[in-house]
Amino acid sequence: MAMTKLEEKKAEYWKVIARTRKSGRIAESVRTRTEGTWARFDEDVIMESLQIHMQRYPMYKETYTVGIMRNLQKRKDTTGRVKTDNPFGRMEQNQYDFEQLEKELLAN
Repeated sequence: MAMTKLEEKKAEYWKVIARTRKSGRIAESVRTRTEGTWARFDEDVIMESLQIHMQRYPMYKETYTVGIMRNLQKRKDTTGRVKTDNPFGRMEQNQYDFEQLEKELLAN
């Protein structure tokens, strides 16, 4: 049976979280309890939160993820979006006449 994207993300997440334990393992009861607290969040919020935790905070325990989810859910409820816009690509592009600029440079 094929895993959904969420199930794949959870499996990847728990591998990262296992590194926060001396034993390198997570008890099934911890997984069940933790994933139970995620039930109140939207699936896209869960996916993004797991990704953020794995990328930015891999050495933090699983309790940190709920805080990320809470903040993302609040953002989604107010703006309708989980992710924020990246302002990097929104700048208006300048238009240059390179031939004119080259002529001016050569004239100097």
